[in-house]
Amino acid sequence: MERLVVILFVAILVLKTEALAEEFLISHWCGPSEADPEKIAQAAEAGFNVVAFGGTVEQNKKALDMCLQHGIKALLIDERLINLRPRQRSYTELLGKVLEDYGSHPAVWGYFVKDEPSASEFRGLAAVNRYISSKDPQRVVFYNLLPTYASREQLGRAVYEQYVDEFCRTVHPKLISFDHYALLSTGERADYFENLEIIRRQSIKHSIPFVYTLLSVQHGLYRDPSEEDLRWQINTALAYGAHGIMYFTYETPRDPSLNYGEAIIGRDGKPTTKYKQVQQINAEVMKLAPTLLRLKSVAVYHTGEIPHGTKSLPEGGLISRIVGGDFVVGQFDSDSGQKYAMFVNKNPRQSTRATVVFSQKVRLWEVSRLTGKLRASAVCDDGPGSRWTATFAPGEGKLMLIDTPQNLPILYWNDTPKFRPRVMLNPSCQFGNVIRGPDGEELYNEGRTMFDIAVKVKEELVRDGRVDVFISRESREQSVSLHYETELTKSLNCDALVSLHSDATGDGTPGGGTWTFYADEGEGKRLAECVQMHLLEAIRSFYPEVQFRGIRTHWYRLWVLWESGCPASLTEILFHTNPREREMLKDPKLQEIMARAIARGILDYFRLP
Repeated sequence: MERLVVILFVAILVLKTEALAEEFLISHWCGPSEADPEKIAQAAEAGFNVVAFGGTVEQNKKALDMCLQHGIKALLIDERLINLRPRQRSYTELLGKVLEDYGSHPAVWGYFVKDEPSASEFRGLAAVNRYISSKDPQRVVFYNLLPTYASREQLGRAVYEQYVDEFCRTVHPKLISFDHYALLSTGERADYFENLEIIRRQSIKHSIPFVYTLLSVQHGLYRDPSEEDLRWQINTALAYGAHGIMYFTYETPRDPSLNYGEAIIGRDGKPTTKYKQVQQINAEVMKLAPTLLRLKSVAVYHTGEIPHGTKSLPEGGLISRIVGGDFVVGQFDSDSGQKYAMFVNKNPRQSTRATVVFSQKVRLWEVSRLTGKLRASAVCDDGPGSRWTATFAPGEGKLMLIDTPQNLPILYWNDTPKFRPRVMLNPSCQFGNVIRGPDGEELYNEGRTMFDIAVKVKEELVRDGRVDVFISRESREQSVSLHYETELTKSLNCDALVSLHSDATGDGTPGGGTWTFYADEGEGKRLAECVQMHLLEAIRSFYPEVQFRGIRTHWYRLWVLWESGCPASLTEILFHTNPREREMLKDPKLQEIMARAIARGILDYFRLP
């Protein structure tokens, strides 16, 4: 009966996931260079399900037709998108023409926009992503990020993780793509796994899947990748939870300055020995894809030498140790509650026979790279636990389903990163907004009063203890620039900026009421709604007739809303030109009430009940 249950479970698993395989990305850079039926067919036969193709509009349309014929899709490279400047007045018109040319074609997978952008370009990329996604929501707007070894000048940020985090928060991409070429002629880059750690962490934080661009061609400082090198790159990325791979490159580039070797397709346009290797690897990955796409990465551990930024395999965990060789172990939960692990030989040059020791009794099945189906693996009892011994080729990875029939507690299975939200409180620096009495005495100063309220908001959030909170200036009297405020927000990697102001009329009338502004229709608007609605309710508790002016975009491009690198809101709490409201803004007791409401709105934005 137990065997029957297992067989039924396997059958259901295969049926349930078969249709998901096509969602796993296998693509490339550089080629096919022509909209030629044989070249497109050749790429499809090599196992690429998305062809990166760039040409004229007519060439791209021909390539799309050929992709459709062969059951694959295209990542389109169009010079109009590459050369686009989002601040030019006609950029939406130009984007509209691109979508008009391609948007209705079923073979479009996505639109290539930018390779290795600097952080200074994120706001413009966000505008492009926002427009295309609103008009063609099923397609991917594609960007590829720099690696950890990029310079500070290239990144536009001092810290790599800040660069990736800001990209996710600002651009809101459908996926994170990055390249890291680890295969130096002298060995492997030391920061390869650290790069994977950071990308995985930000992928989890922002709930965005990631794809990895691997090296497949010799050039510059990089060696000619062997089949084992290709497998090592792909399997380690899969252990970290990658949902796609891209090869750099498919065709052999003709740039003599980098001394390119032969890629998957050689200089003569014919397949090299790599073609068959890649064809076999891609076929195997696509057999794993239905399972991989059902998995959630919950931990990644290392044995042997522990690379910088990674964690060693805990001895008290379900997988307690591995004897023989150095491994990276990716641990996963499936959408139906099963536990999976990806074991990868970290040595791309040597095979190893390894024994995996489990802390309790287990049953194992390997996901076959040939069929995608589960096949039982033999395990031996080892005291209270089990042992599994297997041979791993250089860079080989095995994806295993782990069953724990005793239902004992499992330690160290989940090691998902915990993120404390970070918020920047941005009190107005408009010290010139002053109301004076008949003898010139200062009755109100916006800059000083807003700092007082910001301090009280910070105190509320510190008492709550679940949010890291900062104020964009250090004292009641300090004046800082808008550029300083937004750069500080970015450097502290803040997840939200809440700007606090009091309003004024310019015509001598008192005005009155409260409202909040935002720039981003997504998270920025939600932040504005959370802050304003709690604040409005609080003000009504002592001022029932307050005018609610709304939650909206501003008629000017307010710097702190557009350049903070994170969702941002700007609240005009009340009007300081209104004598009654001015006294409310100054009253310490009412400031406490309003500060508690603003803090509550911030906590609600971060979904902290």
